[in-house]
Amino acid sequence: MAIRRNMTDAMTPEKVAFIKGEPLPALDPPVEHIRPVKPARPTRERVTLTVRLESDVVHALVRASAERKIRQEDPYTQQDIVSAALRQWLHEAGFLSE
Repeated sequence: MAIRRNMTDAMTPEKVAFIKGEPLPALDPPVEHIRPVKPARPTRERVTLTVRLESDVVHALVRASAERKIRQEDPYTQQDIVSAALRQWLHEAGFLSE
């Protein structure tokens, strides 16, 4: 007959403490994973707008967003990238003055 093990034998100490309702052991985060806190962006009112784009533009936008997020470069969200591009085009075309 096979030897039976406790389920807690396969768990980390943090999980066992959580299940038993005990305080979690304090863990110091590794120093190399601490990132400096970015200052919050100034909030501006945003309005919903729906547009249809060509598939190649959408694929390029998704790729640009993912790569910029990995490199932690701003802007990296699709919303912010599209907003920056439209803002630049509207300014150059004379429809937006700033």
